[in-house]
Amino acid sequence: MLRTLLIRLTWLAVAVLIAFGAAGAAAAMQHPPGTPARAELTWRSDLAAGPALDAAVAELQVLADDVDALGSTARQSLATVVSGDKDALQMLLGEGTTRVATIDAQARKLQAALDAVPGMDADPGLVVAGDVRRRYDELATTVGMTEGLGDDWSAVTGRALDAATLTGLLQRHDQETAAAAKQGSAAHYKAALALLDTSDATIAESRALAERLGKASDVSTLNTWLDRNAAYDTALSGLYRSLLDSKGRVTDKVRAAFAAEKDARANLPADTRGLVVIMAEVAQGGLNQAVISIEEARGSLAAVLEDQANPRPSPTLPD
Repeated sequence: MLRTLLIRLTWLAVAVLIAFGAAGAAAAMQHPPGTPARAELTWRSDLAAGPALDAAVAELQVLADDVDALGSTARQSLATVVSGDKDALQMLLGEGTTRVATIDAQARKLQAALDAVPGMDADPGLVVAGDVRRRYDELATTVGMTEGLGDDWSAVTGRALDAATLTGLLQRHDQETAAAAKQGSAAHYKAALALLDTSDATIAESRALAERLGKASDVSTLNTWLDRNAAYDTALSGLYRSLLDSKGRVTDKVRAAFAAEKDARANLPADTRGLVVIMAEVAQGGLNQAVISIEEARGSLAAVLEDQANPRPSPTLPD
């Protein structure tokens, strides 16, 4: 009887030890590496990754500043297009091209900084803590954010130069036709006709540019403007030719020419608002979208920087 009781007590003790061992194993499984409960397993890697991640953030800040500067240059370029100042525009476009090259180089530096962060090429749960890994993964999302900016800037340069050239042509035409009218008012009909020939050449150049721009932009307003100004130039030229033929006398032909000139002048825009519409239509052909793309990239980089700015305490070895 005593022997049987001892055997039962022994087996009970063994069962209790097994139960406690299983509970310990279960508890250990509830605290895997990479969690605060097992910080001692990732502490060294966390400590090494921190400065490397800070270095990557510093490179990201430089990249974001470069993109912000490119966006500012693009917006200035748009404003210069409307003014038609080609010299200022050329300077801005050259500055932007240099900035694009700087952005590409800085993006490579950021990638190198991310590649240098230790412990990111293995199972994160066994190497670094979860918050360290999340910080790295967030920074990694910035890779490639600036890849398309070169193409966007090419769109800005091409369209901006065409648009600025167009603005200059339209303004030059007005000046040429106004000079012809001044000569005609002074009865210098041959000089007036010569200036109107120059106006016709400017209209022809503008039409060629409009045809090229029409492949990517709505140029209906531009074509209407060109048609009406060309019609006025033709009517004014007809008036001066009739006056030249009549030696300044008012004949039926001269009267008809006066009436035609009056009708054509009535169809001309009253002010420069039409020019603003024309430039808006040209801008829609790629300029605005390029600027928007640059701003979107800048905003995305800024969002990551803001998240990275949240203070994170340095890892400490748990007791």
